[in-house]
Amino acid sequence: MVMMILDFCKEARSLPEIMEQFGFNSRTSFRRNYLNMLLKDGRLKMTLPDKPKSKNQKYYS
Repeated sequence: MVMMILDFCKEARSLPEIMEQFGFNSRTSFRRNYLNMLLKDGRLKMTLPDKPKSKNQKYYS
């Protein structure tokens, strides 16, 4: 699953886009199980790192 998320995010994607693509319903669960780990490892990056909670935030690999 992680590799599929990274492949999908080669183009910057919003959190709702990523969740919809992979069928996640819970934002909290997705963040806890995937997003936080990928950000911490540096495999995903934020387009607006100084505004992590921005509604315009997107993620890319």
